[in-house]
Amino acid sequence: MKRIIIGITFLMASAGLFAGEAWNNHLGFGWRMPTGLTMHNETRDYENLKMSWQTGLNLSYTGVLMSNGFSVRAILDECFTTSNIDIKDPDSKISSLPGFNTDVLVGAGWAPVRNEKFFFGFYGMLGCDVSAFYYNTDEFWPSDSDEKRIQRVYYAAFLPAVNATFVWTPTGDHFSLFATATVGYSCPTVIFYEYEDENGSKKTTSISRGGTKVIPAVGISWRF
Repeated sequence: MKRIIIGITFLMASAGLFAGEAWNNHLGFGWRMPTGLTMHNETRDYENLKMSWQTGLNLSYTGVLMSNGFSVRAILDECFTTSNIDIKDPDSKISSLPGFNTDVLVGAGWAPVRNEKFFFGFYGMLGCDVSAFYYNTDEFWPSDSDEKRIQRVYYAAFLPAVNATFVWTPTGDHFSLFATATVGYSCPTVIFYEYEDENGSKKTTSISRGGTKVIPAVGISWRF
């Protein structure tokens, strides 16, 4: 799905190049501000997958037809994230897992404000939310670990969302500042768990009923 969404984004940008002066493009580079996410588990044997914060790079494309305000938007977030899943056991040494998160979204909407200085648009978007976590006791708490133990946790979820984007061009024609906020729902999915220790490996799964995800970002953009 990630390749399909990136391909659609490329087609959006390519179409904008041939739309003439009536079509404006904004390429954005910014910071995904820290927010959390909880994927609520349906299985009693597992705690909810609680990601305390996610933050990283935010890359985006926005195209708008200046004559009527029709607009398209694509977002790619690459984030560092942490999670906590083994909170039932107070003696557990595997309570905080570092990992990475990727959010990819594309959509269309309308920009009621669009001029040389200000742009504001809102969108309906579809995409995916992918996270993967890795933990090795030898790397994080070597003095407390009697044996090597590795745990991996990962999932991929469908992510419908709504987005609002504001762009301000203080001077000139190209350099701009932007702020954007996306609110979506990481849909029910399968969470995969893999364990490795001295006795071998084990794989299990649980079902998540999903969780609400907020994705705010600020940064700079280039208009052409």
